[in-house]
Amino acid sequence: MKKKIKRTFIPHSDNDFRPEILKPKTLFILAVVLLLIKFLAFSYAFYYSHTDQFAIVTSSELISLANQSRAERGLPPLEVNPKLSQAAKEKAYHMLQNQYFAHTSPTGISPWYWLQRIGYNYSTAGENLAKDFTDSIYVHKAWMNSPSHRSNILNNAYKEIGIAVVEGEINGQRTVLAVQYFGKTFEKTTSEPIAQKPIQKQPEQEEPEILPEIAGEEIELLKGPKTPAAEEITQEARGVFTTIAEKSESWIQKAYFIILAILILIVALTVFVNIRVQYPKTIFTAVAFIILLAGVACFNGQAILNSGIDII
Repeated sequence: MKKKIKRTFIPHSDNDFRPEILKPKTLFILAVVLLLIKFLAFSYAFYYSHTDQFAIVTSSELISLANQSRAERGLPPLEVNPKLSQAAKEKAYHMLQNQYFAHTSPTGISPWYWLQRIGYNYSTAGENLAKDFTDSIYVHKAWMNSPSHRSNILNNAYKEIGIAVVEGEINGQRTVLAVQYFGKTFEKTTSEPIAQKPIQKQPEQEEPEILPEIAGEEIELLKGPKTPAAEEITQEARGVFTTIAEKSESWIQKAYFIILAILILIVALTVFVNIRVQYPKTIFTAVAFIILLAGVACFNGQAILNSGIDII
């Protein structure tokens, strides 16, 4: 075994100072395997973003990320409020039903309609929207890079948060929507909308119809007897495939850079261990492979999939 490893990776007299790993056939097979792994990871990230599990975990991740950003600035965490989450869900489905992406609908329905509809007796509230993404961290970064969205996340006046992530189609394009509500209630809340804030009625259409397709696990989150902490929600939602989907890109990149460093070391040894014995074709092929691998390692599929994030 030791001899085989030595013959494969270390230039010495037994392999004529030409490690097996640097032979064109070996490098070709390695290139195919590494490219296939990268392609599968990229494809799975795209597929995973259109699943119910992605919606549940992303909602929880966005809450955790918001509270993390607040904690870094000495602000108290936001508590998950089921009513805010329900309002966000209804707003998201209404956008899909009516083919728009905006704070106010084409018929004039404001963001606050959805809070009043579910009886959230707010004294102050805010809304962040995002679409076309496959990873929660990119959404949070986009919001934090926008002064208005960042202001909502870091607003000390808000005490509660609710988020919904849904997948659907707008204007013929598949997309993922995120609706993030912030709010603070009056001292006493009621299950009915407050009289001072009448529900908006649109003369040209009836009250919006809400799609019923709500994931079973998410119903437990929205209608459970108590509001769990964001970290608990995230932990419950995580599974083996969830972790792979979220972390595969970074894991693969690190692995590829390690392979890259090993190959560079092997090429250097091949050149300098015995300077009198050189294999120009082998060295050239290895250098070309190293350049290819460096390009593959630097390729960030998640960054490309999330390059078109739209926030308002």
